[in-house]
Amino acid sequence: MLTAVSVVALCATMAVTSVSAQTLSRIGTDNRAQAIGEMTDARVMVVLRSEGRVKMSGQFFETDSTDLSSDAPVILFKMAKVLETLPEMRLAIVGHTDSEGDFAYNVDLAQRRAEAVRNALLAEPNNVAPERLVAMGAGPISPVASNLSDEGRALNRRVEFVLLDEALMETAATPAETAQEPTRFIENTVIESLLGTFEFEKGFPTPDATERLFDMRLAYRAVEVIQQNVFGASLYAMRKGYADFGAGKPNQVLVWENLMDAKSEFLTANNTTVYAMTFLDLKADGPTVVDAPPQLLGLLNDMWMRYVGDIGNAGPDKGEGGKFLILPPGYEGEVPDGYYVMESNTYGVWMALRAFQDEDGTTTGANERYKKLQIYPLAKADNPPPTEIIPASGEEILTVHSENYALLEELGHLVEEEHPNAVDGAQKFLLASIGMEFGKPFEPSAEDKEVLESASLVGAAVLRANMWNYTGDQKYIYEDRKWWNPFVGGVYTFDPNGYLDYDAQAFFAAYATGVTPAMATKKPGVGSQYLCTHTDGEGVPLDGAKTYKLTIPADVPAKDFWSVVVYDSANRSMMATSQEYPAISSYSDAVANDDGTIDLYFGPEAPEGKENNWVETDPAKGWTAIMRLYGPLEPFFDKTWKANDFELVE
Repeated sequence: MLTAVSVVALCATMAVTSVSAQTLSRIGTDNRAQAIGEMTDARVMVVLRSEGRVKMSGQFFETDSTDLSSDAPVILFKMAKVLETLPEMRLAIVGHTDSEGDFAYNVDLAQRRAEAVRNALLAEPNNVAPERLVAMGAGPISPVASNLSDEGRALNRRVEFVLLDEALMETAATPAETAQEPTRFIENTVIESLLGTFEFEKGFPTPDATERLFDMRLAYRAVEVIQQNVFGASLYAMRKGYADFGAGKPNQVLVWENLMDAKSEFLTANNTTVYAMTFLDLKADGPTVVDAPPQLLGLLNDMWMRYVGDIGNAGPDKGEGGKFLILPPGYEGEVPDGYYVMESNTYGVWMALRAFQDEDGTTTGANERYKKLQIYPLAKADNPPPTEIIPASGEEILTVHSENYALLEELGHLVEEEHPNAVDGAQKFLLASIGMEFGKPFEPSAEDKEVLESASLVGAAVLRANMWNYTGDQKYIYEDRKWWNPFVGGVYTFDPNGYLDYDAQAFFAAYATGVTPAMATKKPGVGSQYLCTHTDGEGVPLDGAKTYKLTIPADVPAKDFWSVVVYDSANRSMMATSQEYPAISSYSDAVANDDGTIDLYFGPEAPEGKENNWVETDPAKGWTAIMRLYGPLEPFFDKTWKANDFELVE
């Protein structure tokens, strides 16, 4: 805001007066203008023509007022006499304030005070011609002293008269004077910014400035740690949620036997496949075996949600099942034959499996398959311990990462317990710069914690801003629709432009879980594809208090099935309403139109006669939706089939 306002003000002045950039630079200089009241009329003229500006300073305005005090007329009459002696002289009247209070208010107050001075000079007895004066408000952007003291703030509250005609300048600056102007270097300077005021003396920051600049650096680093490592915090929070529910061991597998509903707080999960999930512990167990039954669609991610491998339809077993051996980081031991071997960069590994419903819409077959799932350390392959299936449907399981200081604590715990080479050197430095080191507890000092608590809120806010308003290219699936791909550019490695795009990575990480090429790359008939949106066709965020229509075109290109699920925009989990499942899919009893299209409705109440085609929304919430295509077919990839946008129902 500061830059935009100051640029607009200066450009407006330039347009009115047609003056040079060199002249305008005098408006923002930190050198103090000489006070008119301390000079004779002749001296005012000399200073104006040599230094380019003079000032009114003192109690010429009451607090928050634009009314001139009784002392002002004498000063203004002196300025009028000066203008009278040189008729071609034109001046900019520039109002300045201290930094106390709201920035926009200060700019407006400065503008109004400058206009009050101009009006007084135009009026009797001064009678200055209006074309010779232009008023502008600089607000707090050009301090001449520190705003940390009463004296400094008083000096900053001033009105300056700036000479607008370069030709009237009588003397150029000497080399010594030029060297004293801080145009290129920080020397005797007060830096006024949106982030605070920082004072330097002879090129050195004051102790106060140093302390606050380092606090600011710590806050910057914390915000960036969150953007670049939210995957880790997300999976740590998920693992903790499993353990809190009673599934804290690798062979304790949570199975949503009757599908997942809104009681499970889980980032953008679906309610059309039967989930089975657990975390492997390669630090405790070493190489670990996953003996998977057939007809699954699953993935393995390390604790920074990087791809380890696929199991099932998109995996090396091609849906036939088999034994998978997951190796810990740096493993140099023997690897036996007979396994699909995968290596992890972290000790922790998240496994998420999905099994499709039966053709009749039941989950019997999926649950029978999961009974054959086995997970055990390779060291116990001769006598593997049993795998425990823990029912999770209808249970309150909290797995979403925090959006406050607890997010940093989650990440700090993960860094403490993980392999030291889980991330690269640059990322290690960034983590260490805020107090997170591998193998050490995250215990910031009380002073640093205060900064980090504030920074964590900003970091979470930046995550949300990026999640809903990611600005990179290759975001949208169609040029003329509002559906976006969570894997920007269709790549699961978040490098669509040849480099790791941390914004694209954070865009995904704040919204979803699970990274695999099967969700991102073009593979007709295999895996799944995701179309996400949080706005209607006009780009307006979806509102739970309003009703929308979504027309699904005929012949949905999904070999297995399709679905549309609604999520709460706050926790990005399924929206909790009176409906058990906030979704409609090809398993539902939605009524199709004669042409094969299906009109779906989303809102707090079902339109009359549309109950089977309706998903309820909470009027107090915003929401987002994901359309899933399982076994996506070529018409999706070549875009001969295109999803329609949500339409607001008037």
